[in-house]
Amino acid sequence: MSQIHTFSQAGCTADQDVHERSGKRGQRALELAELKMPVVPGFIFDSTAVAKIQDIDVKAESAPGLAIIEEGIGRKYADAENPLLVKIVCSSNLVLPIYPTVFNLGLSPQTIPGFAKMIGEENAWFEYCYLLRTAGVKLYDIEGSQFDAIEQKFDRSSAESMKACAEEMKNLVGAERIPDDPMAQLEVIIKAAAKRYYDPDLDVEDNLSIMVQGMVFGNLNDEDMVGMMYTRNIISGENQLQGSYLKKAYTLDKKGEDIQTLDAAHLEDLKKIGRGLEEKFHELREVKFIVERGKIWLINQTSEDRKSTQAHIRTLLDLMKDGAVEDTWVVEQIPPGQLATLLHPIVDPASVTDITSVEGGLAGSPGAAVGRVFFSADKLMEAHREALQKGEDTRLILVVHSSFAEDVKAIEVGQGVIAVEGGYSSHAPVVARSMGKVALVNEHIRISGDQFELNGVTVKQGDYVTMDVPVYKPPTILLGKAELINPDIQTNGLVDFIDVIKKHISDDFVVRANADLGRDAKTAKIMGAYGIGLCRTEHMFFAEDRINRFREMVLASDTEERIKALNDLQPLQRQDFYELFKTMAPYPVTIRLLDAPLHEFLPRTPDVLSDYMEYLRAKGTTPDQPGIEAQIERLHEFNPMLGHRGCRVAITYPEIYEMQVRGILEAACQLKKEGVEVVPEIMIPLIMNPSELSMIRNGKRIEGKHIKGVTNVADEVFADQGVEVDFKIGTMVELPAAALLSDELARYAEFFSYGTNDLTQTTNGLSRDDSNSFFPAYTEYDLLPANPFQVLGAPVKELIKISSERGRLTRPNIKLGLCGEHGADPTNIEFCRKAGLQYVSCSSYSVPIALLAVAQLNLKEKAENS
Repeated sequence: MSQIHTFSQAGCTADQDVHERSGKRGQRALELAELKMPVVPGFIFDSTAVAKIQDIDVKAESAPGLAIIEEGIGRKYADAENPLLVKIVCSSNLVLPIYPTVFNLGLSPQTIPGFAKMIGEENAWFEYCYLLRTAGVKLYDIEGSQFDAIEQKFDRSSAESMKACAEEMKNLVGAERIPDDPMAQLEVIIKAAAKRYYDPDLDVEDNLSIMVQGMVFGNLNDEDMVGMMYTRNIISGENQLQGSYLKKAYTLDKKGEDIQTLDAAHLEDLKKIGRGLEEKFHELREVKFIVERGKIWLINQTSEDRKSTQAHIRTLLDLMKDGAVEDTWVVEQIPPGQLATLLHPIVDPASVTDITSVEGGLAGSPGAAVGRVFFSADKLMEAHREALQKGEDTRLILVVHSSFAEDVKAIEVGQGVIAVEGGYSSHAPVVARSMGKVALVNEHIRISGDQFELNGVTVKQGDYVTMDVPVYKPPTILLGKAELINPDIQTNGLVDFIDVIKKHISDDFVVRANADLGRDAKTAKIMGAYGIGLCRTEHMFFAEDRINRFREMVLASDTEERIKALNDLQPLQRQDFYELFKTMAPYPVTIRLLDAPLHEFLPRTPDVLSDYMEYLRAKGTTPDQPGIEAQIERLHEFNPMLGHRGCRVAITYPEIYEMQVRGILEAACQLKKEGVEVVPEIMIPLIMNPSELSMIRNGKRIEGKHIKGVTNVADEVFADQGVEVDFKIGTMVELPAAALLSDELARYAEFFSYGTNDLTQTTNGLSRDDSNSFFPAYTEYDLLPANPFQVLGAPVKELIKISSERGRLTRPNIKLGLCGEHGADPTNIEFCRKAGLQYVSCSSYSVPIALLAVAQLNLKEKAENS
């Protein structure tokens, strides 16, 4: 069987074993030939031939291949009048930078006169010098500096000078190493390359192959050109060629003309080539080409690692629409985490017209971020805690010379990090990428104390900056607060891709969204959510027109006053729930009743307290400020996350949950009357024993006092509305006690939702707000396999398994789900499915990531079971 293989536009061998033994570069040429595309013709000594090439008659074996090259290009090897030149390409299946390409074989004093007619005598001798230099350095290990020293003595524009340069270089290399006879030259160079780069210790499939390929030129006349193109836009994925060309050029070594300005015939030919390559490789490709005397020649084609996820997805979607690939294959190609790159915010150009900007530096982690700058982790963490307490802007950015382990907590809490020192793989960018934060490095920043200077502008601690770190152009620091724009998911392919993903989602396991307001629900539905798994009702009261009404309810002096305030809030709540239900119909919506500690809503600063006093006076009352301040102090808690929150609020102030339940069911009844299918799920938070859940669900009578439960309120609403709505009552399992008592809780709960953020905190005794202070040390010493607030730890998984098993013992059809950002992690999703859960719920912008992970698991299981 032959071990030397020819290729041309007419075709090549289809033997895939031959392709495998031809190295990466050889494979690319064979692939073009297989597609009958205008590849520059050539032939390949495969790796088995190279292994014994010292014993092969290279001249005789090359003759058939040279004849094919000569016929294709129209020049003859070793011909003095119309010489064909070839290059040899050393290649293997290993991606190693050491393998060279040697150009201009066939060029010697015998053929230079003919070649000079094509490109000029001085250029012909220059190209011969290039052959001598490349062979000397790459094949014979002569120092490049020796050739530099020779070149410096001669005039590039003079033919005689270049001839003298060539003679001196040839003396350096040795005449026997570069024979004047072109056929002898070809044999000597091929054998020298094999001797230099063949490794007998490598497997034959990974060892050296040598490709001999004809040379064509983009500078023989005014219409010849050299070009490079992508089969579509590598950033947007728009189905239009992207690239450039340079007329009358040897290489594309400077900026050329936009490829879209090519003449119509050449542009159409390249479009056909691009379509054919995408259909063959199922991805965007890079192509290098030369036009010689009107004919397009393809020099090389390869994958493009710099393509954006958006471009890759749009390519796959177009191929699927054209029938080139199946939707199952498309779903399997994208790692779930990559979808996050379609969701990076960008800077709104309209908001930065008056903001000084400085372009430059290195992009460490892409995206855009706005925040106040702080110059140490401790100062940033302190500012973050203060902002949380005061209800102020928590967007912060860390600025450091270079980051270390102790800065990790600040990078995680902040929006981004700016470093003066380092590179793409230095600490700050690596940590930022792992956490989905924005990062850049700019060596021109000068930090001095609590301020930095950049481009003559001083930025002090607490001032706003904007980081704009796109993927495909230099980053920019804007010295002020810009507005950010969320990506256009309608045009970047994400919405269409979600539709494809959802073809492979079954009803037994879906993805819901955490959404608190109508606008959140709209986003969730666009992102493909199958309902809302967590609506945090406390977030509904933070709006400026509600917060003081809610404070008035919390600070009420008695039940009557509290009910009055709640009656004022109920219409707002009812409308909130109406919007959520209507937007998400026909999918279920899980409403978590008030969970946050009450003191979180209260005024914490003199200014905020003053605003509240003014609100009360505007209502026509005379507020007792000392009494209100005393009440605020009484409501203060030392450990509020385990204090007066969740169901404990309902036990002490049952009228709060009564108002919320009434609002939920009245909204549901209204929509049912309108013909809208509604599936309300009322979730009781922070349950630690079945007695709490029983009381909140069914109410309680004791010593003449009647505490209304959810079912009591439902009866009243349905009687008043004249219509009934099916709804479910369940609980959030977020305490180890609840997990262990799940068999008893299931008597009163029709669903469990695992609140893994709090379950992680209470299981491990970790505060998610404070653990960053010691997590760096735990990471350094490998004391935790992963951040337990991102990846479910073994103890939490065990509690979930125990809970799900015990819950089903009591109520076999109980619905089980997980809410929190743990739900977006593919490894967590796989566990949830195995544990018998029916859904995960995560932030709206994480829903596509989770959906893709679920779809890929479904396809994997289907393949394993088929």
